[in-house]
Order: sequence, then structure tokens, then C-alpha cells
Amino acid sequence: MKALIDTNILLDVILLREPYLKQAKRVLQCCQTLVDGFIAVHSFSNMFYILHEVEEFSIEECRNTFNKLLYVFDVAGLNKHDIISAVNNGAFLDLEDAMQHEASVSAGLDYIVTRNCKDFKNSAIPAVTPEEFLLIVHADN
Repeated sequence: MKALIDTNILLDVILLREPYLKQAKRVLQCCQTLVDGFIAVHSFSNMFYILHEVEEFSIEECRNTFNKLLYVFDVAGLNKHDIISAVNNGAFLDLEDAMQHEASVSAGLDYIVTRNCKDFKNSAIPAVTPEEFLLIVHADN
């Protein structure tokens, strides 16, 4: 099984955000042992902005955090065709969500794990909450 982990789940762990932390940590743990976890390439720049500019992480703290993520996760990339598809995909109101979707399609992933499933209601890849994802993973193992 291969799943894209949405930026919000990653930030829940990095920023210790309650009440989401416990489930988000469990999702990341599954990606270390049971599931091939992916992060969309553009999530790194989005997280850098949030961590460095908003949360005041140092550049070195951002690098260390990203290196830890890259040890566990693969990266779902985007090419020009994928970005054109995202920009012109009328099923999505938010470009970042459309890019998450296109990265998932391009990488042939099975799920998008997010707290915002409603944003992916028209997705070709099923969007599931962390709780739903954990049930799926443990049902398969």
C-alpha cells in the first residue's frame, strides 16, 4: 500500500498539535514499517514557510526536520503536465489540494491521508482521515 501524507498531518506531528497528535504519530509510524509513505514535493516548501516564517524554526531546525522525514518517506513529484492538470482541475477549489491530488495520481498512490477529506471529494485517489487510514492498514496486516 502506498499513501500520500498531507501536509496537515505532518505539521500535526512536527508542531505537536492537539488534539491531532496521537493519530498523526500513528500514521507516521505506519509509514516506517507497514506502508510506503509519500510526501508531495511542494509540501516541503509549504512546510518551510510555515515552520520558519510563522513558527520561527531556524533554518537548521527545518533542515533537520526535513532530513528526518526524507529518511522515512518517498517524494511524489510533479512535472509540467501535472501542474497544468492541477491548475486547470475545476474539481478543486484550492491549488495546493489539486497539486496534492496530481502528485498522488502521478505516483500511483492508493490513498491520500488528510484531515480535510472534503477538499478531496472529487479526487481520483480516495482521501481518508488518519483514523480511517489506520483501520485500513491494520485490516490488511
